[in-house]
Amino acid sequence: MPHASVLISDITGSTQLYETESNQAALEQVSKVLARMRQIIENTGGKCVKSQGDDVLSFFRTSDESFQAAWAMINESWPAGLSVHVGIYFGEILNHENDIYGSAVNTAARLTSLAKPGEVLVGDQSFDDLKPDSKARLQMIGEIQLRGKARSTRVYSCSVTEMSEQTVIFAKPAQERSGGTEYAEFSLGDKTWQIGEGNTLTIGRSAECDIVLSQPWVSRKHAALSVRRWQVEFTDHSSSGSVIRIANGTEVLLHRRTTLLNGAGVIYPGPRTHLDESACIRFAIHELALMEAAK
Repeated sequence: MPHASVLISDITGSTQLYETESNQAALEQVSKVLARMRQIIENTGGKCVKSQGDDVLSFFRTSDESFQAAWAMINESWPAGLSVHVGIYFGEILNHENDIYGSAVNTAARLTSLAKPGEVLVGDQSFDDLKPDSKARLQMIGEIQLRGKARSTRVYSCSVTEMSEQTVIFAKPAQERSGGTEYAEFSLGDKTWQIGEGNTLTIGRSAECDIVLSQPWVSRKHAALSVRRWQVEFTDHSSSGSVIRIANGTEVLLHRRTTLLNGAGVIYPGPRTHLDESACIRFAIHELALMEAAK
């Protein structure tokens, strides 16, 4: 079977548009967005396969062509209240009766469903095929265990939205997470902190932070750790980013985004080029048993 880079682009905001505009006016605006997406796809070397509702399924010879199309889409000036989110994956496809099928199509669809408004999510197979200037626009946000795939998928993101609105990546596959967190424990040197539901710890150079670090690459208010809805969130607010290493070997790079912590591991506030053990924050998440969490 031939290989191709599958791109699925979807419109966000159409449901609200139909609530505030007449059906005819809303349909005209959505139709214009779909037509413009198809035009962008064709202008960048892609082939439109079909539209279903608010999305467009297309494929390209190379991942770089598909990424250029996606980049153009999220930077387009769409009608007020509407935006586009995109998923891209490279792999084998089957052409049959003017449609395409295969694992690459399924994976692209799942990435699209995870992407937030104004965001492009790119799977590992596509990222590895990109040119350096395209790779520079993307940031790895972790690994996802996508439904139907035997192995986890490295996922990369770029967005025109606020970073806090981008996709949250779980540091542990969903099927391995328990019912909730009893408490989370963090340590730096000989100091230890514990937080439970509704509590927050702040990290940074500012004396106002709970965990104070002196390294120059650490921002004044670098990050926050909190337990919400019985899950432990790590949110990076910094200019330099953070590195999280999970005990199973997974490494997650974060920059102004949120991830959920599970199990045990270490947090390095700062870029990957500055992994200072003296600023290494160790964590252990103590989970409720499934029976207890269900009570």
